[in-house]
Amino acid sequence: MKVLQVYKDVFPEVHGGIERYIHDLSQFLVSRGHSVEVLVTGGGNREVNGLAVKGVWSPLRVLSNPLAPGFSRFLSETGADVVHFHLPLPTAVLAWEAVKNKKPYVVTYHSDIVRQAFVMPVYGPVLRRFLAGAHKVIVSSDNYTRTSLYLKYLHNTQTIPIGADLERFKPDETAAKTYYLFVGRFRRYKGIFVLLDAWRMMENPPYLILAGGGGLVKKVYAFIEKHKLPVTVVSDVADQKLVALYQGAKALILPSTQRSEAFGMVQVEAMACGTAVISSNLPTGVSWVNRHGETGLLFTPGDSSDLCRAVASFEELNTTRATMYTQARRRAEALFNSGTLLKKVEECLIEATGI
Repeated sequence: MKVLQVYKDVFPEVHGGIERYIHDLSQFLVSRGHSVEVLVTGGGNREVNGLAVKGVWSPLRVLSNPLAPGFSRFLSETGADVVHFHLPLPTAVLAWEAVKNKKPYVVTYHSDIVRQAFVMPVYGPVLRRFLAGAHKVIVSSDNYTRTSLYLKYLHNTQTIPIGADLERFKPDETAAKTYYLFVGRFRRYKGIFVLLDAWRMMENPPYLILAGGGGLVKKVYAFIEKHKLPVTVVSDVADQKLVALYQGAKALILPSTQRSEAFGMVQVEAMACGTAVISSNLPTGVSWVNRHGETGLLFTPGDSSDLCRAVASFEELNTTRATMYTQARRRAEALFNSGTLLKKVEECLIEATGI
């Protein structure tokens, strides 16, 4: 089977959750004997981690969406048996409108468009038609399907969560668990300043590591310095170092504030490493992955004071934290084994081709 993956960027050139998922899925498909190309914007044609990447010229990006005039032509000429779109990406959806001889296609719907929601009165009808025409629309949780205006009325959705490699992400019984951890890009919807403000409010804040970077990094450093917080920022974290960071954390904190955080893959990775999670109670996959009182704690989205209370409550758990760590790993084993979940995606793609 020949598969064309479509998104705007590729991992590890860009360290994002969607990019990482596409990379891992593509590597899995190649290991299963399939041929994979990844269509992105910019950079030209190249090989990235053994994957064939086709970079279409893009003059600029508007509200994070790249303009790529060559997308339609490439999609029209592709020899792929199935095209796998990863949304949100309006450029690809609009490009597909101009393709006459359409190949079978599958969509993985990673998130609604949130920050640029003002475009939806115009773009929304096109998106609905595009989604309805897909063989399947893969969504990471039932929660997200039920609460999305663009998914809940579809009849072709399939829930396949995002998993972790349980052989790589695993507990280390010798890890000291001496700090709290944030992993992700420094973006507004990630709630990075909700987290930092919570640390500012604490009388004796515990040690916190922020693993990530991005456009807000200078403001993050400035906030930490201004309030003299016990916070360390680490960037460009290698895979093995990331696993060690998860293993050594008391808890991962995911303070996201918007539906853009549809699932929170970092939660699964932390849980697989036997680490609890403190996450915002978003009505998305976030609050489904992390079960309150079992694998971690939930707090009110955007509420720094409630995050303070959650951290204080977690500290008071003391001897019962070990049980939470065990339950986190068990939930990862039961629901989030990447090998099992990626095979379900493979089956969906094969089914779409009719091969």
